[in-house]
Amino acid sequence: MSEPVLIALIGCTQAVLVALVSVLAVRVGRVQRDAAATREQVVNDHSTNMREENDTRHNETRSWFRDLRRDIGGIREELRGLRSTDRALDKRIQQLEEIEITEGKNRAQ
Repeated sequence: MSEPVLIALIGCTQAVLVALVSVLAVRVGRVQRDAAATREQVVNDHSTNMREENDTRHNETRSWFRDLRRDIGGIREELRGLRSTDRALDKRIQQLEEIEITEGKNRAQ
């Protein structure tokens, strides 16, 4: 390889390396800013550990859902009872209607 080509190749390589270092520096700077912003939001001035606070809230929410499921189960059970009562009433009404029809025919004769 000739000396001018080698010098040009070295110059291009240096330019590419400088560009890569610049891009990486910009990215590292962004990552550092983002990390600092995240740390500010997470650390803030909380008196408790954020994880412990979230765990406590999660347990409270789980308890609410457990109560809600129990309430819904009770409502479903009540609805089942109403349906069976409705069926019994429907059956009784049907029997009374049949008696009325039969007795009505007997009276008409």
